[in-house]
Amino acid sequence: MTIQLETERLLLRPMNEHDVEPHIDMMRDPKVAKFLTPGGAVRSRADEWRAAASVLGHWRIRGYGWFSVLEKQTGAWVGRVGPWMPEGWPGLECGWSIASGHWGKGYAPEAAMATIRWTFDRFPELSRIISVIEPENANSQAVARKIGETNTGESFVLWDMKLEIWAAERAKWLARFG
Repeated sequence: MTIQLETERLLLRPMNEHDVEPHIDMMRDPKVAKFLTPGGAVRSRADEWRAAASVLGHWRIRGYGWFSVLEKQTGAWVGRVGPWMPEGWPGLECGWSIASGHWGKGYAPEAAMATIRWTFDRFPELSRIISVIEPENANSQAVARKIGETNTGESFVLWDMKLEIWAAERAKWLARFG
């Protein structure tokens, strides 16, 4: 079975081995790493290769994971968006990371809405979906608001980062966005 989601401007498909290089490039961009890595530091290529392998393995182990986001018009790899819940995570997350060259186009909320809908369809028992956001990441907070999430006041510590948990309750989200 092939999974593909489509929005007005984007195609989303499970990340695969062809996405490793653009994923590494995105994650090694200081503007992207700022809110996603310990101390906001750019990690080594080897560290990001292992992280990409983790993303691919997540699909294999969990049966879901981050989707590669591609522009329909150009086929360009835009970033990763979708459900994520590695061991020890505080809940099923809709996460997003967009390559900085594609910021400001509205791709993160557009892709996140599609993957949340897919996740709620796939997991009918799921009562809420979360996003784990660095407190100073105003752009991700804006995306969270656009997709119907609010700050819950809960936190999650990852590495040396105390992150905020944003969430959308299933019933409210489906009533609003269907």
